[in-house]
Amino acid sequence: MVVNLDKSTVFQCRQCGDCCAGRGGIMVKPDEVEAMAALLSLPEAEFCRRFVEASALGPRLTVADGVCVFLMAGGLCRVHPVKPFICRQWPFLPALLVDPDELENAKTACPGLNPDCSHGDFVEAARHHARDKNIV
Repeated sequence: MVVNLDKSTVFQCRQCGDCCAGRGGIMVKPDEVEAMAALLSLPEAEFCRRFVEASALGPRLTVADGVCVFLMAGGLCRVHPVKPFICRQWPFLPALLVDPDELENAKTACPGLNPDCSHGDFVEAARHHARDKNIV
């Protein structure tokens, strides 16, 4: 039985920026590029020239000093209101939802993940998060 249903019992962002390293790349979709460009008052072509690079898996945000180009001092995101889907998903990524061992590994890297939360609690919190944020 799942006891903890409140997302804050399993995750509370500490703004450490570790997730902003985007290991494997912070992939972006055209609508995300459009939204970020609009937020920064840049034409899409200029935004792409400055902040997007090609990869084997598709377009991704560029990295500066090992982290997303939009990570600012203090762990804040320059494009937070329109950040890419994968960023909005964190920490409720599919790999962590299906594999308890992956969640345990993530707990060692992310200080915002409650080290005592069970995998069941984490999955239930993800359901609530997805519903509350309208993330599918």
